[in-house]
Amino acid sequence: MGDDPGAVLASPPASRSLSSRWRDPRLWIGILLVLASVVVGARVLAAADDTVAVWEVNREIAAGMPIGSGDVDSTRLRFADAEDVDRYLLASEPIPVGAHLTRDVGAGELLPTASLTTTDSNVAYQLPLGVGSEGVPAGLSVGDHVDVWAVPESEEPAAEPVLVVSDTAVMSMGEAGPGGLSSDRQVLVVLPRDADVGQILAELNGSAVVLILVGG
Repeated sequence: MGDDPGAVLASPPASRSLSSRWRDPRLWIGILLVLASVVVGARVLAAADDTVAVWEVNREIAAGMPIGSGDVDSTRLRFADAEDVDRYLLASEPIPVGAHLTRDVGAGELLPTASLTTTDSNVAYQLPLGVGSEGVPAGLSVGDHVDVWAVPESEEPAAEPVLVVSDTAVMSMGEAGPGGLSSDRQVLVVLPRDADVGQILAELNGSAVVLILVGG
C-alpha cells in the first residue's frame, strides 16, 4: 500500500491557534459588554432598594393634640442626603406612648421627630368651651384654627365683644346636647403654655362664645 502510486496521503487535521482567538478584539468587546451590563444591573437593583420607610401623617393634626399609630401610615422614600432621614421618625420605630405634637402637621406630611413630645411641660393647655350652635361655623372640624370671641350677654351698650384667643386649633368637638340647635356643644381648643388662663376665664365669664374660622 505504501508503494501504490494511486494511494492518497491523508492530510493532518487543521488546528486553529487558541492564542489567535484571544487576540480577536471582538471577543474582548463582548466580554466588556457583559461585564458592563452586570455592573449596571447591580446598580439598578441597589438603587431600587435604596429607600427608607418613614411615618406619614394621614390627617391634619394641630399642635398640642395627641398622636398615635392610627394617625400615621408607613411610606417608603429615597433621601438624597442621609442627614434628612434623621429628621423624620422611621416606620420601624413605634410612635412614643403619650406623644403630642408641638406644631401643626398636615395630612400627607412626614412626621418630624422634632414635632413630638412626651413631656407635660411641652404640651399645650386645653381650654373647653361651651359654644351655642349660632357660635360654631358651619363645617368646623378638628384641626381647624379659630379665633375665640367673648360676646357679653349684657344689654349695656358699652359692652363690646372681646377677642379672647386668636388663631388656636380645635382639638375636639362634642355633639350637640339634648336641646338640639339651642343647646351648647363642647369645643376643646389649644392654649399656649404662656397664656394668661385667669384673664381668659374672666373674659369668658358671663359671655357667649363665638368661634370665627381662620382662613375660612
